[in-house]
Amino acid sequence: MYLQPKYVSQFQCDGKICPANCCKRDWRILIDDETFEKYSRLESSAKEITDNLEKNPEGEGYLIKQNENGCPLMTSDCLCSLQKNFGEEYLSQTCLSYPRQLCNFGEIIERTLTPTCPLAADLILNAEKIDFEFAKLNLPDWAEGNLIVGETNVPKKIYPCIIEIQLTAISILQEKRLSIDARLVILGYYLFQLEEIILRGDLKVIETLNKIYRSEEFFAEQVPQLLDSVKFQVLEFAETFFALLKKIYGSQEILTTEGNKKYILQIEKVFAVNFSSDKNLNFQSLAENYFDLEYIKKIFLQKYSDAFENYLVNDFFGGVYPYKIEGTIQQNYAVFIARFKILELVALSIMTLSRGDENQVRAEIFKMLADLSMDLNHNENYLSAIADELKNKSDITTLMRSLLDN
Repeated sequence: MYLQPKYVSQFQCDGKICPANCCKRDWRILIDDETFEKYSRLESSAKEITDNLEKNPEGEGYLIKQNENGCPLMTSDCLCSLQKNFGEEYLSQTCLSYPRQLCNFGEIIERTLTPTCPLAADLILNAEKIDFEFAKLNLPDWAEGNLIVGETNVPKKIYPCIIEIQLTAISILQEKRLSIDARLVILGYYLFQLEEIILRGDLKVIETLNKIYRSEEFFAEQVPQLLDSVKFQVLEFAETFFALLKKIYGSQEILTTEGNKKYILQIEKVFAVNFSSDKNLNFQSLAENYFDLEYIKKIFLQKYSDAFENYLVNDFFGGVYPYKIEGTIQQNYAVFIARFKILELVALSIMTLSRGDENQVRAEIFKMLADLSMDLNHNENYLSAIADELKNKSDITTLMRSLLDN
């Protein structure tokens, strides 16, 4: 049985209309040994195909030799020649699976799409709301064992609880009566209590906790008090967040991918800062510049809250939070909200600098979300740097006060 967002069933890869075809990018596409053997048995085309593959120097399988246009097996009309000539069963595990992400929790397999694919991002960001469904997939025999199922950091003892944990967190993220930052504050309190319960070993209490956080009484009576306990401090935000950005983007070891540097340059331009060359950041000036964006932020929340809500919901589910990285639940929460604030700040910078019309700005922000997801989801150095920089925020209230303007 699969649990998936309903939009997943609507997805269909189409190179003819894809604005940033994955086959055109300089990605390492792995061909597993079994698929290589299958290609070798194609009498008429074996050499033509295998000549475009090379042994993977880092382990098993083969890599596609990229040319100046991307994958050499792509046709002039941006379709896969293997699928076109021999059928879908000749796709590699990587090509058959992407942009789908699967995680197996025993009786339930979670399935979602990654927004690094622009067609998937369009489905995610433009959905009115991300709803979920349980589905049985009638996969052909050749596909059943060929889809890549990702590994997770979820402890085995949490398997029976993980679905309800994620759905409870998602219900908080979809609480439209609250701002995005306020939802993230409530999510923080939920995860803090969840971690305490797990550390005590009293897993049966998780069901009670989930019911509380999904009840109307909780939102009416306790949420206002919880939000009042976290007062945003703009100077503390500047000291925390811009130090984090300098750690990530000022280091030669943790640089963003080449094509995504433009987004960081936009932040630098708006805030008059250079993360690589500035030895000491003027946090007071950065705090004042951030405060001056208050009007832009209001417009941002009016126009893009739904899209960013969908992004966060998809990210929490597909990233298998609160177990995305090795570490505590609070460390995972810190990474989750910091990544959102990076995306938000880039979006605010785009809105500040753009001279295009509203549709152009929206398209640029949506493209940014798809582009930066490659760093935010798959760069282990990037994720580790965020967790390491925020590890001194050991108190949940201090962490939220430093990052969330609720």
